[in-house]
Amino acid sequence: MKIKNIIQILFFLISNLTISQVNFQTNLSKNSLGINERLRVEFKVNEDGDNFEPPSFENFKIVGGPSQSIKNSWVNGVKSYSKSYTYFLSPTNIGVYKIGQAKIEVEGKTYKTSSVEIKVTDAVKNPNKENDPNYISDNDIYLVSEISNQNPFLNEKVSIIYKLYFSSNIAIENSREVSSPRYTDFWSQNIDIKNLVVENGTFKGQPYRFVILKKSVVYPQKDGKLTIEPLTLDLTLQLPTNRRDFFGQRIMKSTQKIVSSGQKNITVKALPLINKPTNFSGAVGQFDLNIISSKKELAVSEALELEVEIKGNGNLKLFQLPKFNLSSSLEIFEPEKQENITTLISGMKGSVKDLYTIIPQKPGRYTIPKISFVYFDLSSKTYKELSSSPIFIEVEGLEPSVQLNLSNTSQKIKINQIDIDLLPFKTKTNLIKLDNTYLFNTSLYWIYFTLPIILCVLIILLFRLFKHKPMFISNQNRDTKRLAKKYLKEAKNNLNNKDVFYESLDKALHNYLKTVIVIENSDLSKSKILKQLKSIGVEKKTYESLNDLFNNCEIARYTPITNVEMELDYKKANQIISLIETQIK
Repeated sequence: MKIKNIIQILFFLISNLTISQVNFQTNLSKNSLGINERLRVEFKVNEDGDNFEPPSFENFKIVGGPSQSIKNSWVNGVKSYSKSYTYFLSPTNIGVYKIGQAKIEVEGKTYKTSSVEIKVTDAVKNPNKENDPNYISDNDIYLVSEISNQNPFLNEKVSIIYKLYFSSNIAIENSREVSSPRYTDFWSQNIDIKNLVVENGTFKGQPYRFVILKKSVVYPQKDGKLTIEPLTLDLTLQLPTNRRDFFGQRIMKSTQKIVSSGQKNITVKALPLINKPTNFSGAVGQFDLNIISSKKELAVSEALELEVEIKGNGNLKLFQLPKFNLSSSLEIFEPEKQENITTLISGMKGSVKDLYTIIPQKPGRYTIPKISFVYFDLSSKTYKELSSSPIFIEVEGLEPSVQLNLSNTSQKIKINQIDIDLLPFKTKTNLIKLDNTYLFNTSLYWIYFTLPIILCVLIILLFRLFKHKPMFISNQNRDTKRLAKKYLKEAKNNLNNKDVFYESLDKALHNYLKTVIVIENSDLSKSKILKQLKSIGVEKKTYESLNDLFNNCEIARYTPITNVEMELDYKKANQIISLIETQIK
């Protein structure tokens, strides 16, 4: 009897010791799931606890829970207790993630679960069903991407349309993009869809309703096998249940589901190397070339505008327009680029232009040479070359400077095409006597003597006074100022386009500065500009503000800038120009 009692006591002590140990753990419905599946996570503790804290569930979205349950049971005189907190999660990204530690307090002591690793893969075709009303069949809803061309040429247009097909018994309340395709190795543009329209159609031979959610146009930038990433949506749906309301209508239940279009691959063909011209710049499509001069006859220092235009269908934003070389007697300014491009699901169409301002410095007959433009024609799959006709420009007037050509043998001076013969002459001086007196040392003599000296002094003073303020503005300065105003106006009209705005603002400042300082196009460095402004009396604060504005024009092209900051820079440019006008000596 004693031995039996000892065994019972030992069994009782071991049972109590086992029960007193707190076990807090994480249980998962699966360790690997598709991005369109759901995960059930249960945090279970075998003692009554308080102040439960779940993990952050990073990279997952809570679509159900938490639900709490408690179980008490007695088996063969042994008490069993458990308390659980259950969540339903939906993954937001593909990858390997962790469910972090949960916390709970039992009798004043904090316990933690161990972190658990989860692998999230691409969408699966038939996710495992669980006894959860949040799951619906994949046969009821599909997200597909329709690609116009699986085997395009390099820089050929490819359109992608994303359609959501769903059965008639499903109503879609809301949708949210979980992940969007980044179109790596493509130039891309999304096409705006103003209103989502539900239409009737068929998919896989079955009737479905569908809605077009997204349209994109892409141009591959490298050849070979390229990947189009999937579009993944988190949908809020209304599903019918087996219950009916008072009027016999089925009661709908709200639920959520992740759907994905799946990853797609396309194979991009390289452009043929056979007969590929050396001046091919990457244009693919069908194009026309136009060269237009605003004037054929003009005077020296008068400006003309030369327009180089490429128009048609193709990758208009992805190639450079042809350039040309002109005579050194024609001063040419940096071109103003203009785009009139419409991007539709069928691709880019419209025109791109380079607008040059040219000012001749000498009279004569000049030729604007022909320009060639090469593109790859998709219809014939061959390279085609377009060429313009040469343009002849007649410039009349006199050269800005007077040329003197001396010849020892002919003894002639050539001044502006007028020949004057130099004839030999002799000098003879006779003193004139006025009223029986000589002119020397008279009042009239001293007036004649001092007047040239006084005039020379006045001329020097006037020259110094107006050294940096010319009394008239040359035709070239007028054209340069006109360009400055033109670019300032263009900058103001492009406050919503950062790149064009700062490019126009930079051109406006440089063209204005050409009217107040003497500096060549090839020497427009900031240091020399600021040095010359200082030399003509511009205050330090003004040219330091100009230097800051130049820095803004450079930095802003590569950093995010708000419209408010762009408007401030525009106002600052106008203020600096006004200050320079008042400060120059």
